[in-house]
Amino acid sequence: MTGLQIRAVAVAMALIIMDGFEIAMMAFTAKPMADAWGVSDATLGIVLSASLFGMAAGAILFSPVGDRLGRRPLTTISVTIVLVGMVLAVVAPNVAVLIVARFITGFGIGAMSQLNAYVSEFASDRRRGTVVGIYATGFPIGATLAGVAASLLVEPAGWKSMFVAGAVLALVMLVVSWAFLPESIDFLVARRPKNALERVNTVLNKMGRPSLKELPEVTEGERAHLGVSAVFAGATGRKTLVLWLGYACLMASYYFANSWIPKLAAEATGDDQMGTTVGSFLNFGGILGSLLFAAVAIRVLPRRILQVTMALSVVGTVAYGATFGVAWLAVVLGVLLGVLAVAAVAGFYAVAPEVYPAALRGTGVGWMLGVGRLVSIVSPISIGYLLDGGWSAGSLFYLMAVPLAIGTVCIIVLGRLQKGEVGKGHRAQVPATPSPVA
Repeated sequence: MTGLQIRAVAVAMALIIMDGFEIAMMAFTAKPMADAWGVSDATLGIVLSASLFGMAAGAILFSPVGDRLGRRPLTTISVTIVLVGMVLAVVAPNVAVLIVARFITGFGIGAMSQLNAYVSEFASDRRRGTVVGIYATGFPIGATLAGVAASLLVEPAGWKSMFVAGAVLALVMLVVSWAFLPESIDFLVARRPKNALERVNTVLNKMGRPSLKELPEVTEGERAHLGVSAVFAGATGRKTLVLWLGYACLMASYYFANSWIPKLAAEATGDDQMGTTVGSFLNFGGILGSLLFAAVAIRVLPRRILQVTMALSVVGTVAYGATFGVAWLAVVLGVLLGVLAVAAVAGFYAVAPEVYPAALRGTGVGWMLGVGRLVSIVSPISIGYLLDGGWSAGSLFYLMAVPLAIGTVCIIVLGRLQKGEVGKGHRAQVPATPSPVA
C-alpha cells in the first residue's frame, strides 16, 4: 500500500477512535452527573440510550448521502455534527438538553458509518482484511481511552470536563479530516462528479500510479441504481438480507454481553469488583480479537474467518452459560467472548463492502450498521424484562446463543451466494464499478 492509502486509513482509524471515546464517555460520567443533578435511574437510562438512538438514525438517514456527495464531504459533515453535540453537552443546563446533545453526537457518529466502506476502498486487495481488522480496533481503543481520561479528569475537574475533552478531540479531527482525507477513487469513478477524471488522477499521482486518459466505462443504468431500494434488487437483495440479518444477530449478543455481563457477574459472585474486572477483560478481548482477525486475514479470506468466529461464539456463549458464577472461568471466558465478538464485527466490516458496488456501498454498509444499532438498543432492554420475569443468568446465555447460530447460518449462506455468482459468471443486479486501484 502507498503512503496516501496508509494516510487515508490512518485518518479513518483516528476518527473511529474518536467515535469510541465520544460514545463511551457517558458511561464514565453517568454517576457523577446523576448525583449532581439528582437524576433518577429511569432518566439516566434515557441519557445512556440517547446516543445509541442517534447512531441508528444517523446511519440509516445519512449513509445514502455518502453515495451521492462523496465519502469526504459526508465525513466532514458528520464530524461537525459530533462537535455540535459535544459543545451542547458542555453548556447543557439540565438533563433534557444533555439528552438532546447525546442524540446529536450519536447522529454524527452514525452518519460516519460509511467509513467502513471508505477503508475497504482504500485498502489494497491483498491486505483488505488485515487493514479492516486493524481499523476495527479503533472503537474499543477509543472506549478504553475514555476510561483513562475519566480517571484523570472527572474527580479534579468535574464530569463536564469529559465533554470539553470530547469537543476538543472532535475539533482536532474536523481539521485533520479536512486537511488529510482524500476522496475515494471508487466513488469518483462510480458517480462521475464534476472534474472526476482530474480528481482521480490527482489521487493516483499522489499514490505514484500512472494517470488515466479516461475513466473506466460505467453505464448510465449502473449509475442510476442508487438508494435503499437498490440494495434489495436481484442477487444483491438476497445477499443484503442474509448480511443484515447476520449482523443484527451478532449485535443482539454483543450488546447483551457488554451491557449485562459485568452486572450479572457481580451478582453471581457477590463481588462488585469482579463485575468491573470481567467488563474490562471483555473490552481487552475485543482489542485482541481485532488484531487477531487482522493477522489471520493476511492468509485467510475474511468471510471464512467470520464463519469460524461466529460458530465459535455460539460454543463460547453456551459454555459461559453452563459455567456462569465460577469467578476465574468468568474472566477467561470473558476474554474469549470479547475476542470472538469483535473479531466477528471486524469480519462483517471486511465482508460487507464486497457485497455492494461502489455506487451502493455507503448505503448498504451504513444501513447494515443502522439496523445493528437498533438491535443494540432493543437487546439490553429485552434482557432486563426477562430478568424481571425470573430468567436465570445461565438461561440468558443459552438464549443469546440462538441469534449467534442464526447469524452463523446467514454467513454460510452469503458465502454460497457469492460462490454461486462466481461459478455461474453471474453479476449482481448492480454490477461492481471497475476501479483503477488494485
